[in-house]
Amino acid sequence: MVALKDWKMNFDTIMPEKQARSLDPPAYDDRIAKELVSSSSSTRKKDSGMLARKQQALYSRATGPIKNIAVMCFMAWMTGNSIQIFSIIMTFSLLAQPFSAILSSGQMFQKEPEWPQLDVLLPRLLFCLVQGAQIVFGLYKLNNMGLLPVYPSDWISSMKVPETLEHSYPSL
Repeated sequence: MVALKDWKMNFDTIMPEKQARSLDPPAYDDRIAKELVSSSSSTRKKDSGMLARKQQALYSRATGPIKNIAVMCFMAWMTGNSIQIFSIIMTFSLLAQPFSAILSSGQMFQKEPEWPQLDVLLPRLLFCLVQGAQIVFGLYKLNNMGLLPVYPSDWISSMKVPETLEHSYPSL
């Protein structure tokens, strides 16, 4: 067998000028790494195309819930206007989700410190407008179910209840 005692490498004799620093991996050069970091930060600030892409991403984030809202409105329409537990829960979730989304829109549309010229206000207003459409549909559904107090007799017990315009009777 060959003795492995002869195979030793003294790292101090290879690069004596880097003895004080930690050992870098092979082919690592500090100058190249510093140039890459400085060039990437300067090109990011100068890239106007990046600003347009970030603005477009904000608008796509603002209009993204439209598909979800369409599905929620369709599901609410499918539950009908009868007063049942499922339709009431569906209607209140139709109202609660947009309010929570509007309240948390501040975290969704934050200003980035490295992009001060980025417009965050208009995408946030568009997002709130899209969520407001779901709130309007939820209020419309509550009104159709008869749960929205719209007559004065709903608030004051001494007033006469308005007459119903149509009646439905079961068939034989």
